[in-house]
Amino acid sequence: MRVRGIEDCGRQLLLHSLDSLGRAASLVLALPGGLSEGWEEIERRHRHWCEGNGLRPLWTTPGLGPVESACLNAFPSLERSRERRAAVGSALLRRIALFHTVTAFYRVQCWDDGDTWKIDAHTAHPRARWHDQLLQRLCHPRWGLPVNVSDRFCHCAEPYAPYQWGHTCSFYFAGHTTEQDDPIYLRVHASPEGRDYDRQIKTLRRTGAPAGWMSRAFPRHAIQHHDQHYQAQQLR
Repeated sequence: MRVRGIEDCGRQLLLHSLDSLGRAASLVLALPGGLSEGWEEIERRHRHWCEGNGLRPLWTTPGLGPVESACLNAFPSLERSRERRAAVGSALLRRIALFHTVTAFYRVQCWDDGDTWKIDAHTAHPRARWHDQLLQRLCHPRWGLPVNVSDRFCHCAEPYAPYQWGHTCSFYFAGHTTEQDDPIYLRVHASPEGRDYDRQIKTLRRTGAPAGWMSRAFPRHAIQHHDQHYQAQQLR
């Protein structure tokens, strides 16, 4: 990845990726409004850390260096695997709104473990609510990804099963070709009983999370507990 520039008063970081064949893809990362630090300060701090630890920052160089090119050319099968995972990751990124609009997840983490995209989602409800709606849209024959749910480890049997505190549902997705077995793994963690969500609610409120989404993502008593705690602090 290379940094193409910083815009919007330091709130947007413009990135592009470049491979050995000169093909490029672009990405924009935007900071939430509640943070006082901009991308210039973040980039400067990380650059100083790299230089202080004997590392050479490469994110502003115009192209691939000889070491990067040699590494890509030395492992062509690995590079093809990376390209497949990059295509899946790009498709997930273009559908990132689904994790906000059709689910009740208050936190979603996603990473590439070198073989599969791992998605770890947390819900503040006592069981993994509404994950089936997400699965249907991710696997939609026209608008979804070229995948299907190959293995399902879930006992909450939406929507009629009783709540199960601390339950976890896991889903493995298989690609439509033999080269893309299990390109995605989704794990949904339900809420443990009695958990305090004040910190999460405070952070989301600071970043401008819509009230309607907050009421869906968190139980009413969790939001009331946060508001009462906040009001008590204001009166001190």
